[in-house]
Amino acid sequence: MSNTKKTLIGLTSAVVVAALVAGCGTTGNSTSNGTGNQAGTQSTSGSKDITLGMINWSEDVAVTYLWQDILKSKGYNVTIKEFSDPGPMYTGLADNSLNVYLDTWLPITHQQYIDKFGSDYVDLGKWYQGSTTEGFVVPDYVYKQGIHTISDLESHASLFGGQIVGIEAGAGETGLAQKAIQEYGLTNMKLVTSSTAAMLSQLKTDYAQKKPVVVTLWSPHWAFTAYKLDYLSDPKHAFGQAGWIQTEANKQWASSNPTVAGWLKNFKMTPDQLGTLEQDINKDSANPDQGVQEWMQANQSLINSWLK
Repeated sequence: MSNTKKTLIGLTSAVVVAALVAGCGTTGNSTSNGTGNQAGTQSTSGSKDITLGMINWSEDVAVTYLWQDILKSKGYNVTIKEFSDPGPMYTGLADNSLNVYLDTWLPITHQQYIDKFGSDYVDLGKWYQGSTTEGFVVPDYVYKQGIHTISDLESHASLFGGQIVGIEAGAGETGLAQKAIQEYGLTNMKLVTSSTAAMLSQLKTDYAQKKPVVVTLWSPHWAFTAYKLDYLSDPKHAFGQAGWIQTEANKQWASSNPTVAGWLKNFKMTPDQLGTLEQDINKDSANPDQGVQEWMQANQSLINSWLK
């Protein structure tokens, strides 16, 4: 994809949060490409009830919990709707049964949903101040065995039991992974879809035992800090080029709630800021909200800059 998917919640956190949530970008409806309108400028501050969509991807969990706590601190009633697949989530965003989704990957991964529902959305801006990457990933000890490119997987299929460990069947990255298998002629490799949590659990187990494993993964993601991992080279660009992450909101909701929509448009995070948020959440995997509160206390001036 042009910006391929999905830096630092612990593996245990991903599994635990998977119990809390069920669950990589696309060319969005931004001002630059003319798809969608900007948030309204009504004088009313709008409803005090806000529903956020969330999927169990590390950066999505981190920023959704962060905004839940920020909005609660400002007197809003926040509900998080948890999804295992982006399709129903984007459908809910279109019909306004949920109001905001913070983790749209562009310009490829979620483009299909923007194409389908974009007239019902408003782009609230690119919040992640780094580039995104997606692809097939192997541990460094596998990479050092000479497996450097996607095409190398075909002749080493038996090393991996003929399997690439994937995530949710409906994820944008899954479609890209299937495309890569076809483009590189990986007839001896099969993509096994399950869930993000299951993929991370398999990676953790195999990494601890130094077993060969290849997974679908993305950046930003905490796994690249927890483990020594390498992307397999993708000279055919089956997974596309580097991209970005942006916030999408229901157009009707954004027009009626200009105050919160404005705050979300101000929202920006560097890779380091996102990484420290995920690290703080990982300190107590059973209670991610505690890590969010710790991060907020240490970054109040940054948060204040979003709430202008």
